Amino acid sequence: MTAAGNEPRRHHLLPAFYLDRWAEGNRVRVTDLLRNRNAYEVAPRSAAFETDFYRLDEADGLSPVYWEAWLSQVEGHAATAFEEIDAGTLSEESQEWLCLFLATQMTRGRKARRGHRALLAAQLAQVREANGEESLAEELRRGDTFAFTDADDVATIMREVDRVLENPELLPITRSNDLEALATLSSHGAGLLATRHLALYRTRRALITSDEPVVELHENMAQPALYGGVWGAPIFAFPVDPHTVLALYRRDIEPRFSGSTLDVQETLDLNAAILANSHGFAISKPGDKLAERLFLPDEPSGYGSERFTDPESGDTLFRFWAPGRWEGREDAPRRVVTRWWPAVVPPATPPTEEEQAIIAGWA
Repeated sequence: MTAAGNEPRRHHLLPAFYLDRWAEGNRVRVTDLLRNRNAYEVAPRSAAFETDFYRLDEADGLSPVYWEAWLSQVEGHAATAFEEIDAGTLSEESQEWLCLFLATQMTRGRKARRGHRALLAAQLAQVREANGEESLAEELRRGDTFAFTDADDVATIMREVDRVLENPELLPITRSNDLEALATLSSHGAGLLATRHLALYRTRRALITSDEPVVELHENMAQPALYGGVWGAPIFAFPVDPHTVLALYRRDIEPRFSGSTLDVQETLDLNAAILANSHGFAISKPGDKLAERLFLPDEPSGYGSERFTDPESGDTLFRFWAPGRWEGREDAPRRVVTRWWPAVVPPATPPTEEEQAIIAGWA
C-alpha cells in the first residue's frame, strides 16, 4: 500500500459496510449536491469518495495512507457494533467503538476542516487582543503555531492576519495539520458522545444518509445554541439503515418513546435535516429520489464571527464558526421529530468531575 505511487487514491467519505445497508442489487443511489443534484446509481464501493482526501505528505515521515489505515481499524470494529445493533445485543465495548466511529464521521469531512480553520482564526484574534500585535507578530515569525507568513515587519504581518480573519479558508494548513487536529478532535468527541443516552427508532418511510451523517439537532435550527457540539447539542441523529435511526440525547435529557416508529411526516422532516447537514453527497436506496426533491438550503460560503465580553472575567473573547445551511433562515425547522423533545430543554451545563475524567481518558 505504501510503495511510491501505488497507494490507493480513492478515499471514501463513508465506509462501504455502512453504504451496503442502503444497497439493493449492489447499487445505491447517489445525489451529487455540488453538481446540481445530479443522481446516479453505483456500487457502494464506488460511491461518495474524493481523490487523495486523507493522503499525508511524503515529508511527514509517515505512510501517505496512515490516516486511511487508522480509519480502517475504527470501521472494522464499528462494523461489529452495527451487527450487534441489528441483533439487539450492543455490548459496552462495541458501544465505545460506535462512539469513536460516529466521532470520526463528524471529523473526517469538509465541515470539520472548515471548523478547524474557524478555531485557528479565533485563536489568532484572541492572541492579538490579549498580548498585542508585537507579540502575535513574534509568534508568527517563529512559526510555532501559525506558520503562514514570511514577512518581518508588524504592519505587513497584521495585514495578513486581517485577511485570514476575514476569510479563514486562507490559512495555509497542510493536510497533515488538518488530519492530526481532527484525529485529536475525534478522540475527544468519542468520549463526549459516550456520556449521551442512546435510543433507536424505526421509520415507516425510508431514510437517506449523507457524507455528513451525524446530524446536530437544536430546538430552532436557524439559531443553534452558542455552546452546542458534542457536549452541548440537545440531540444528535444518525441514520443506521434505511429504516432505523439512532438518537443520542445529551446526558441531562432522557430519551422519549425509545423503540417507537416515526410516522411519515416525522421521517420526512428528519430526512430534510439529514440532507441539509450534508456537504457533497446524499445516499439513498435505488430508485428513491427523495434527496433530489427535498428543499435544500444553499450552503453558506463564508464564516460567522463575533466579538463579545465574558460576563464572568470581563475579557474580550472571539468566536468564529462555519454556519450550517439552516442558520439564520426563517423557514428553518424547529424540533425535528417532535416526539424526541421534552417540554423544556435546559441549557447545557459544564461536565462533572466524573464526566471530565471520562472525557480526559479518551484523549
